Amino acid sequence: MIPPFRAQSTVATLPLCLLIGCTQESESPARDDVHSAKAVATRPADASQPLGADKTHPGPHFSIDDGACGITHRNLSGPTAEQGKRYLLDCIGPGIAVLDADGDGRLDLYFAQGRAADLPDGGDCANRLYLNLGGRRFAEHGADAGVADRGYGFGALAFDFDNDGDSDLLVTNHGPNVLYRNDGGRFTDVTAEHPGMAGGAEDWSTGAAAADVDGDGDLDLYVCNYLRHDASDLDRRGLCRFMTECHVPCGPLGLDAQADVFFRNGGPPDYRYTEASVDAGLAHAPSYGFQPVFSDVDGDGDLDLYVSNDSVPNFLFVNDGSGRFTEVGLVAGVACSNAGLAEAGMGVACGDLQGDGLPEFYVTNFSTQLNSLYVNRTRPGGPPWFDEQAKPVGVGGPTLFKLSWGCAIADFDNDGVPDIFCSNGHVYPQVDDCRPSEIVYRQPCNLFAGVAGPRLRFTDASADAGALTTVPDSHRSCVVADLDDDGRLDLVVNRLDESPLVAWNDTPASGHWLALQLQLPGATPEAPGHAAVGAHILARAGDRRWSAEVHCGSSFLSTEDLRVHLGLGDTAMLDELLVHFANGAAMRMENVAVDRVLVLRSPSPVPAGGAAPAPDAATADADAAGKGPP
Repeated sequence: MIPPFRAQSTVATLPLCLLIGCTQESESPARDDVHSAKAVATRPADASQPLGADKTHPGPHFSIDDGACGITHRNLSGPTAEQGKRYLLDCIGPGIAVLDADGDGRLDLYFAQGRAADLPDGGDCANRLYLNLGGRRFAEHGADAGVADRGYGFGALAFDFDNDGDSDLLVTNHGPNVLYRNDGGRFTDVTAEHPGMAGGAEDWSTGAAAADVDGDGDLDLYVCNYLRHDASDLDRRGLCRFMTECHVPCGPLGLDAQADVFFRNGGPPDYRYTEASVDAGLAHAPSYGFQPVFSDVDGDGDLDLYVSNDSVPNFLFVNDGSGRFTEVGLVAGVACSNAGLAEAGMGVACGDLQGDGLPEFYVTNFSTQLNSLYVNRTRPGGPPWFDEQAKPVGVGGPTLFKLSWGCAIADFDNDGVPDIFCSNGHVYPQVDDCRPSEIVYRQPCNLFAGVAGPRLRFTDASADAGALTTVPDSHRSCVVADLDDDGRLDLVVNRLDESPLVAWNDTPASGHWLALQLQLPGATPEAPGHAAVGAHILARAGDRRWSAEVHCGSSFLSTEDLRVHLGLGDTAMLDELLVHFANGAAMRMENVAVDRVLVLRSPSPVPAGGAAPAPDAATADADAAGKGPP
């Protein structure tokens, strides 16, 4: 698919059927499968205060929850910093998944958990599932729901692998991974039904991501692996020298890296995963992998794969459209720093910062390495090409002495310009006793506010965004989601050896917004829809344009909200909204009202050479009126 915002004449020729009345149809050179738009339901937000445009607002601001929300468990990751961490295994920390576990329409939170080193049973190491009760309150139900895994947890991926309309869970561990199938809010461990999914007893799996890479209608899966952790060998080595005078846990360089794994979904009736790395062109040398993310980097309509690696070059795998990939990271400019050096990539955020329909990558790195911003310069029909621009646009310099983990590209103040967030904290507690003094263990997070204008530019808004970005701590993974449905994106940040931080977005005078919950149809017309992972959204109001994708797996070892959130500033009505689904179907709407959650279900794709079936007028009218689930 040629990005419409880079080829305006292509958009004009698309055969589009509006929600109210149809335009004249003509054949499109980009797609022949655009279907009529059908709004399955609309749900207005439960806003705590009126939202409107205000160009003078001071920028994003967050307030840390004091525990009243009920998320109070302490992260366990081996011995605490004060007790002394001897292994890298105990320094990384686990991820978070945003999901609707019980199907009530509210966003729940799942936390992977490590283990306590000083207790034979690992201590209170069960993973946590917090169900959202509304009113900024959560209740823990991990054991009741069947997802209280007690492995040494790292990654948490929420995805619907069996297309039944609810969120399943993959938990990646040091040791066997666990795949949970969700059946109406109760989960069952089905790992044994998927050959190779558990991995080996000594495998250390980290981040994971899901997408339909071959266009067959189900989600395939990529799982990163890090390194072989051998405690006996590490005990013989002792601590390793770092920054000339520090002694810290050894790794990753010098330890045996492990190769990532790709699983292809076999589809109905069993939706069984089988390992297919070689067949898909994704078999590669072991690489200290941390976080994958699927995205259409070149605008050709299929999903490519980016992987952040620690201390070795990052990967970019380009999809040929059939689900077979070729690695082009170095040639595309996203593997290394501007100096051509491999960096210690941790997390990765993906989003369109330029409004041109193509995604950028923000990659978090080690201290003394600036975080990277790879700006997409790909030309229509050309190979992927990126330009690293973190320092020139203002998101590099402030991270020089930081070690960043989770990250997000999101519009936190709804001013219509995306912002960038990264969570910080050094991996080694021992750095507090070393030089340079600017590198410390506990660090504040960073928030970079996007600046409107003809050039891509950010300002460091950390000092004015609240305690999350001013108070030092051992921050690790993070996720972004509108947990209280007030139209403003909140943050949840894991802390090593401490309880998570829930940061409520209380930005004053926040602008307009639109949230899109996109679904693919179920197996039958009566079956519930499932999340439209990989969908591409294009929005226009006058000469302003936005685009976004539905990602499943991003940040650091985490899954963010699968709803797409567009900050719109003073735009009170979208002139046009286009959605391209991964199943080949597309939808177009005009004069779209904002400040609400809009639920859209994809129609069936149009067969090649066939005509689009007419929409069900009665259903479309009822849905457009906002009737649907509360």
